[in-house]
Amino acid sequence: MRRENGMALLLLSATLLLFAGCGQKKSKEATNSAVPGTASVSEESAATGTAAEAEETLSGVVLEASMNGFTLQNKDRGLIYIATGEDAAEKPDLTRLANGIVPGEGIRLLGKTEDGTFQLSAAADEATALGDKDALYTVGQALLAVRDKNPDALAGMATYPLYLGLASGNEVDNKDELLQKYTAEQIFTDAFCESVLHADLLTIKAADGNLVVSANGGRPNMIFTKTDAGYKLSAVNVTK
Repeated sequence: MRRENGMALLLLSATLLLFAGCGQKKSKEATNSAVPGTASVSEESAATGTAAEAEETLSGVVLEASMNGFTLQNKDRGLIYIATGEDAAEKPDLTRLANGIVPGEGIRLLGKTEDGTFQLSAAADEATALGDKDALYTVGQALLAVRDKNPDALAGMATYPLYLGLASGNEVDNKDELLQKYTAEQIFTDAFCESVLHADLLTIKAADGNLVVSANGGRPNMIFTKTDAGYKLSAVNVTK
């Protein structure tokens, strides 16, 4: 009888040890299964950090503005449209702009580029070296005409006689002569458009009453001369 009781105790002990081992194994598996979840949280945090780092600043001069957005001139990107109204991905913070978004004034943007479009999150004022809003507005209107390859709009901003630098220099006496003698293809060449649209309007300064608008200060360029009526387009140098 004692022998049978001893055997029963041994069997009971073995059973208890077996259950204890299973419990430890399950606990270890549960701990291991929690590790991937922890990694997912870390990856998500890293992704969030990367998205925040993707934000960039973009500075330039406002050329035109409406309730839904504005056109910015930037030396690297040229002319780009920035949505601020219903088309904007999010409502941008414009509280740091003293006068709002005003054509001819400098502006600094914070946002990110998605699918080739700059998504604005905030904006602040940016100083211009010229400090002349009206002059930069005039230059901006000429750049819009270049973007649209519109000789009529460009001719309307000129003072005459206008110097037109093509293969050889030519003076044009009036708007009608310019439009009759020269085509948009002759004036708005790729090299000319690339140069003037990528000028740095934030740093441009007047020299002897002239503003030279080009990517590197040379030709091709547009030159604006100060008159009693403000700055007027006085020369269009299409070729180098």
